[in-house]
Amino acid sequence: MQIREQRTGDVTIISIDDHLDTAAAPVLEQKLTELIDGNHRRIVIDCDALQYVNSAGLKVFLLTAKRLESLSGQFVLAALGPNVSTVFKMIGFDKIIKTAPSSEEALRVLGVPTQA
Repeated sequence: MQIREQRTGDVTIISIDDHLDTAAAPVLEQKLTELIDGNHRRIVIDCDALQYVNSAGLKVFLLTAKRLESLSGQFVLAALGPNVSTVFKMIGFDKIIKTAPSSEEALRVLGVPTQA
């Protein structure tokens, strides 16, 4: 899994690809912890290239969402593919974590102006 980071205003967009599994989850968790500890309070994870997520990856999403919520932050998962979306909905995460069909839409959800 590769992690790429970019900023749009005060929003940090993290793009991940391939598999978010037991081996990759700690790497993403460390990156997100560093961002939150560095006072990043609005985070989007772009999952467009993510093909698989297991329980370890889902746990990272949940812990990040809860931690940001406790700090009055915001967290959105963007561009969930069919496989990831199915798992996400099956366990009910779609009820607790905001999602958007794309990174651009995630920025709109967060109130960040985007180019048309």
